[in-house]
Amino acid sequence: MKKTLWFVCSLALLTGTIAFGQPAQPRPTEGDNDPRIERLERRLNELAQHQEQLMNRLGAPAERRMQAMQGEPQPMRPRLDGGQQPMAPAPAGPHGAAGAKAIHDTLGLLFLIGIICNILMATWIFTDIRKRGEGSGIFVVMALFAGIPAALIYALTRIGDKKT
Repeated sequence: MKKTLWFVCSLALLTGTIAFGQPAQPRPTEGDNDPRIERLERRLNELAQHQEQLMNRLGAPAERRMQAMQGEPQPMRPRLDGGQQPMAPAPAGPHGAAGAKAIHDTLGLLFLIGIICNILMATWIFTDIRKRGEGSGIFVVMALFAGIPAALIYALTRIGDKKT
């Protein structure tokens, strides 16, 4: 049984390493010229010039042109329902994306740890049932899916079996 337990632990460790062990890419410093950022800046400048040309061609009022140049968001056409919908601010720059990725990776790691704990509890219940020669295999399945609550229920029924 120890060989099986070592095999399961090794397999879980290997799976976790493959799933979450992606090497971190170095962040470019201020002196580095990242071609993706340069390409995005170039595209942003092209879009700003295109917007200014369109506004000049359509004869937009001067105050609207000034608002567009200052960066205040103005809808180009009114909404169909006539109301204004507040928009949540998007994460600013690469720090927002990095924070979201960090949260995603942390939740994935916690999920993997939970799965490993469920497998280890099911292994413990299985070995205990085999060792005692009594009990039900349904607790193994419950431990795989429910985890700690199923292990507590098994422990309580085991304590109750010893007293009788």
